[in-house]
Amino acid sequence: MKAYYASTALLIGTMTLASAQTPGPDSLTRSLDDTLQLNEVIVRGYATNRRLLETPASIGLLGRRDLNQRFGIPTLVPALNTLPGVRADERSPGSYRLAIRGSAIRSPFGVRNVKTYWNEIPLTDAGGNTPLNALDVRALGRLEVIKGPSGSLYGAGTGGTLLFSGLSVPSGKTSVELSGLAGSYGLYGNGVSVQTGRENSALSVSYNHLQSDGYRDHSALVRDNFSLTSSFAVSPKRTISVLGLYSDLHYETPGGLNENQYRANPRASRPATATLPGSAQQQAGIYQKFGLLGVAQEYRWTDRIQNTTVLYGSTTDFANPFITNYEKRADLGLGGRTITQFRLPDGPIPTTFTVGGEFLRNFTVDRNFGNRQGVPDTIQTDEELTARQLTLFAQAEMKLPAQFRLTAGLSRNNVSYGFTRFPVQATNAIPAQLLTRTFDPVWLPRVALLRTFCQRLSAFVSISTGYSAPSSQEVRPSAGGFNTTLDPERGASYEVGLRGSTRDGRLRVDLALYQLGLRQTIVRRSNAAGAEFFVNAGRTDQRGLEGQFSYDLFQPGLAATTHSFVTLGRLWTSLTLTDYSFRDYQQGNADLSNNRIPGVAPVTVVAGFDFESRPGLYAHLTYQYLNPFPLNDAGTVQSDPTRLLQATLGYRRIWAQRWTADLYVSGDNLLNQVYSLGYDINAVGNRYYNASPARNALAGLRLGLKW
Repeated sequence: MKAYYASTALLIGTMTLASAQTPGPDSLTRSLDDTLQLNEVIVRGYATNRRLLETPASIGLLGRRDLNQRFGIPTLVPALNTLPGVRADERSPGSYRLAIRGSAIRSPFGVRNVKTYWNEIPLTDAGGNTPLNALDVRALGRLEVIKGPSGSLYGAGTGGTLLFSGLSVPSGKTSVELSGLAGSYGLYGNGVSVQTGRENSALSVSYNHLQSDGYRDHSALVRDNFSLTSSFAVSPKRTISVLGLYSDLHYETPGGLNENQYRANPRASRPATATLPGSAQQQAGIYQKFGLLGVAQEYRWTDRIQNTTVLYGSTTDFANPFITNYEKRADLGLGGRTITQFRLPDGPIPTTFTVGGEFLRNFTVDRNFGNRQGVPDTIQTDEELTARQLTLFAQAEMKLPAQFRLTAGLSRNNVSYGFTRFPVQATNAIPAQLLTRTFDPVWLPRVALLRTFCQRLSAFVSISTGYSAPSSQEVRPSAGGFNTTLDPERGASYEVGLRGSTRDGRLRVDLALYQLGLRQTIVRRSNAAGAEFFVNAGRTDQRGLEGQFSYDLFQPGLAATTHSFVTLGRLWTSLTLTDYSFRDYQQGNADLSNNRIPGVAPVTVVAGFDFESRPGLYAHLTYQYLNPFPLNDAGTVQSDPTRLLQATLGYRRIWAQRWTADLYVSGDNLLNQVYSLGYDINAVGNRYYNASPARNALAGLRLGLKW
């Protein structure tokens, strides 16, 4: 992709929208959970609490419809993949991997290099890992995705930031919803949620269960999830909130296949070799129990000064029988975050100041054993790891003349690790020794300038810096040992964006062009047994163009005030173009400079159609296309193109303003393609392939009562 074409696209978009911006009344306000409504929806990103149109950053939004209605399967993966610049993988049910602008090149599994919060409480631990698979989408009401480095307010990370919100609770109402679903490959799920709101309090509780036999051999999943959110107005100035989350998850890991095995039988699990047993024989899988409890206080000293402070504790009980060993890990985390805002609206330059800090600490006990067909035997290693992160930040947002808005932020980041390995044998044992790795503190600035041209068009430019220290799973990888030589990633991102809609609000456009240059990029390697380790790969250049477009077949708001049969008819598409390549990258005797970075598709297109009617009939159609991309650093192996068609058809009926019934059916991979939703990058033995389910379907029912 050439910058010339990207710049041309931005210019054409600007001219098209500007020509449509004649003075006139705004269209009627629409639902705030509408993903593409630019003029009304309020975003929390960078603590602005402003309309998306007035926010100088690339932010993707997923509302209730996107998370819980468009796709029948209750996982985050398909909804996340509708956003440009975001790619979620699921190598087998429950095994998530998330990339925001290519940030997953260092993640063989799990979610790293991304910061995540739920109602301001950090979900990402001090070691840089996020238990995204502990969340159940049915307990979520909204998600904001900040794309690109956001360290000026959210600390270390070069990928992006996720901001989750729970289900909304209407004041003065109580509602109960029961749900159930069943589908192909033994899929079954049920759930119950209760929300109640009073004048000074709100409570939301949900329990959800999901299980599946899996498409592949040895790929079953069972997950139980409980979540609680509540808030209490203790006084006119003080509000206390509580968040509780518990997840009990087990999924089997079938392992990667080489191309011949994948073509012959994509449903097979990794077979045994002459030297190693297979995944099923070793009962490879993940057992994860995760709990989190957090308390937040919002205190408003005056109309212009307020503070939000959160404290939390978390615990993880983790076990991973693998091909070559059996890992058992126990983790305790604690931390807090405080933000104070000062609003000065009456000065010559109206300004909002935001200052605060975040502290995270995790203590991990990690032991490896031999794996005897799913049973741990002789202990191999006994280790402890302590991770700490401290971030201090400040930001100023200024409203300038001529409809300009300037945002400037700065943070200071400290990351450190302490590692101890204890002897596991009685003779010739090496005494325990504490090893430490403290990374030099770094300052991360961000500057962004936004200009609104009218009520429906804005453009912004931003410069932000990124810093990502190695995660705890990278300094202490499954290959063993404590890596004291791995350096943090550093980089700078340059971005220009355009948002707008036509006068009638039917056509909406969101475009972003960026360039991210990383130094000391962290990439994954694996040894002959398949255990991973990590190295710095020199410099990478990451350029991209992201576009999100939608067109309503009917004028927004008009159908809601008439007796029209159709209340929503929308065509939409998300486009991602990338040009990611290595610079100054030497691997042994091979010079891999200028090679494409593996795992990132040069072209991704997601398109869809959403339909809703006044009688309650609704339908969603989604098509995804990814063109081939390299699967290893050398670029010698390419992925297959991905062509995925998904559809949901449902009927929702409301009786007496109290009772609600929602019956739906959903189909996935309707073209019956053999494809992989998650490849293993740089896999030893060329085991790159993890087959995703063939054509499959499910049906579900939601019953609700409100009073």
